[in-house]
Amino acid sequence: METIEWPPNHRIRLHPVVRGLESEKTPVRKAVEDSDLGIIALSISKEELDALMRYDGGEALPSNYEEDVYMENLARFGEVKKPPPCFVEARDLALERGLRVEPLDLNNVDFTEAYVNNVSTFEMMSLSLNEKKLRRRRFKATTPEEFVLEFDAAVNAKEGFKRLEKAREAHMALRLSQLGGESLATLALVELERVSGVKRAFARYLPM
Repeated sequence: METIEWPPNHRIRLHPVVRGLESEKTPVRKAVEDSDLGIIALSISKEELDALMRYDGGEALPSNYEEDVYMENLARFGEVKKPPPCFVEARDLALERGLRVEPLDLNNVDFTEAYVNNVSTFEMMSLSLNEKKLRRRRFKATTPEEFVLEFDAAVNAKEGFKRLEKAREAHMALRLSQLGGESLATLALVELERVSGVKRAFARYLPM
């Protein structure tokens, strides 16, 4: 976890998470318990946060082939669940402690706009071929952290999808800058594969 000082006296704690792993609940709980927080920010959309707040404990199925392949391969490293246990744990802790929970990612409308603006027609048409390649792929990762980075590189190999992820990262950085100063500290739980990009994008908001 990295702490970013936000003038005058606000702290943003950027905590990488592996979406899906049950074992991620423990470090999330420790991060919350060790922090004087007012806000927990999650790298999900407003619509996903609304669904998370209504979640009653049932098990959800993968929503697309990418998520199916992701969950199947991640299971080599431990129990995997949906919705991501890291975010469920954060929600539960926030409710216990009276903390605000904020979404960082693009909402559905803005994501659709970003998708159309960045992903070409050809790249969209190649998705069915990408599915076959992804399902046949043998991932070399030996840790969950290595796997999520390897998986991300595979599904976002095309330039349009790389630009789309950069748009997400830029939006998450903007949201963090907007939350700055609204409490003593914000804990930002960001999927591991987006953390580096969010940090780079956030640098533009820091004072020189």
